[in-house]
Amino acid sequence: MNYEIFQWINDLAGRSSFLDRGMIFITNSVPYVVIAFMLFLWFTANKEKRAEKQYTAIYIVFSCLLGLSINAILHLVYYHPRPFVAHHVHQLISHPADSSFVSDHSVLVFSIACTLLLRNDSWKYPVLVWAIIVGISRIFVGVHYPADVIGGALVSYGTSILVMQFSKKLEPLVQLVFYMYKRLTEHIPFLAKYSYRGLS
Repeated sequence: MNYEIFQWINDLAGRSSFLDRGMIFITNSVPYVVIAFMLFLWFTANKEKRAEKQYTAIYIVFSCLLGLSINAILHLVYYHPRPFVAHHVHQLISHPADSSFVSDHSVLVFSIACTLLLRNDSWKYPVLVWAIIVGISRIFVGVHYPADVIGGALVSYGTSILVMQFSKKLEPLVQLVFYMYKRLTEHIPFLAKYSYRGLS
């Protein structure tokens, strides 16, 4: 089933240069979109929402770090060959032949989506749709199986729940982030106006 679904999606590659370029762009742009979205969360909220949005951004970082750490351990203890290693596929991007399960990209984007869902953020549904499209793009370009993407989503959901469940215990780390931001504002004063604490 895993390979059959992979074939169904990956066989769409090579039929339309427009679709190919779009999927390549989506999959390659993930790190930049993530950074841009995190900056958006931190800096664009009004004063009433600023604390909520900045806490959400920090929880996203915690969930991503935990999820990627779990993924790194999985890659060390279990090797699953990527589709382009085990089969003849339409591979649209270059990629090392490391373990396929689970997808780092999926862990990253679904950590954001799941945290937003659990925090009931206004961006939860658009980001969830984006995360799903990113997951599909990883299959489309030939570097992941559907199970890799689903596994990444499940890891992210688990880490996001853990972060929210232990949010009170994580508060000292959150305050450390705010303290570091305060120190940064001492060198870049205009950033102070973006803190809900009014560090000016």
